[in-house]
Amino acid sequence: MFGLLLCYVLSYELVKEIYSFSLHLFVVCPHGENGMIKQKKAVCISVLVLLLTLSIVILSPTKAPAEPYSPVHDAVFQRGMSYRHLPNPYDSSESNESLARMAAIGVKYVALTVWWEQENVTSTEIYRKLGWTATDVELKCAVDKVHELGMKVMLKPMVCLAEDDPWSGNIPPTAEWFRSYKENITNHYAVFAEENDVELFCVGCEFWSTEKNVTQWQEIISDVRVRYSGSITYAVTLDHYEVVTWWDSLDYVGIDAYFPLTNKYDPTLEELKEAWSRIATDLESWQTTVNKPVVFTEIGYRSGNGTNIVPWDWQTNMAIDLQEQVDCYEASFQVLWNKPWFYGFYWWIWESDPEAGGPSNNDFTAQNKPVQYLITTWYSCQKPTLNAQYEELLTKFNNIKPLLYIFILATMILAATTIYFATRKPKIKP
Repeated sequence: MFGLLLCYVLSYELVKEIYSFSLHLFVVCPHGENGMIKQKKAVCISVLVLLLTLSIVILSPTKAPAEPYSPVHDAVFQRGMSYRHLPNPYDSSESNESLARMAAIGVKYVALTVWWEQENVTSTEIYRKLGWTATDVELKCAVDKVHELGMKVMLKPMVCLAEDDPWSGNIPPTAEWFRSYKENITNHYAVFAEENDVELFCVGCEFWSTEKNVTQWQEIISDVRVRYSGSITYAVTLDHYEVVTWWDSLDYVGIDAYFPLTNKYDPTLEELKEAWSRIATDLESWQTTVNKPVVFTEIGYRSGNGTNIVPWDWQTNMAIDLQEQVDCYEASFQVLWNKPWFYGFYWWIWESDPEAGGPSNNDFTAQNKPVQYLITTWYSCQKPTLNAQYEELLTKFNNIKPLLYIFILATMILAATTIYFATRKPKIKP
């Protein structure tokens, strides 16, 4: 900081010096021997001051910058996986085995999903569905098992529609609906999350039509914080993260990142990486406006031909393509892993059946497919922090610092010698 301040002061003095010399040179004495000497002096002093300023800036003590985010809780990179209680309930031995296999591939965060239901888009009552909504007892078994295996939990309540399109994004933002949802999310699941030491709580998922209702969502978040002391996020669709204006109330930006990558079948890995690079550039530019760590609360690809074109498509019958699934994962990992604003993936989906998936399955799950081993490889890697990246550069700089001392010293001696000879008055022979 001192070096930077001195740099500004010297720069200001330099401008004054040059202005003074220029005024004298071109107005007072534009011609003659004295004018030439003063002109040389101006150039030499300018060079000397610039070198001095540069040396102060270069040699000033430096340290790693402060972390760029200011959430309620410290941001943590999440090697995540989404998990659902299908086909076996969370309190079954099959589910326990499936979670153990998940832990074995390096997963550190598990998004435990629990679905509630409402009849249709115009209804306002959210309710448990027998055999569909995990009971609190079942959910607690899953939370305890995840913790026992050394992993952490993101609790992710979700709402589906019983009729028509099941997507929650079509639900209109009525006062009655918000009342029902708030009761469910704050008085029930926020309390459950606190009582069971859940590390991350997702207060909502893809309520597309309601997200401009800032006051209602801020009230929900505020009430959740009264009941729950952990970190909080919200899962927004890929086309709506800029619409939500209440990210400042949360600890993480959550995006369900089913971004289309190309418009072609069998793209190369390089083409997929180029697509992800464009997406990452847009996200990074936007992220600076909210200054929050970004987590992909969902991301996934089916093991089907064309999954990169429509990653969200869970209904079309795709021909099996294990390689395209691998390539889509690999492109995502390569582009996003070292981004300082990016804090993790929750891959969709891991089933409660330990034998799910396999090479003849074209669904989303990574289980028992080649992509499972790719996840293991990446999740065993260390993600560098922003400070670690800065410190690495600082170390390299410090290694060449002695050479910079010598260079600056030699240059200043040369500059001083130049000034001496340039400003000497030549001896005039009689």
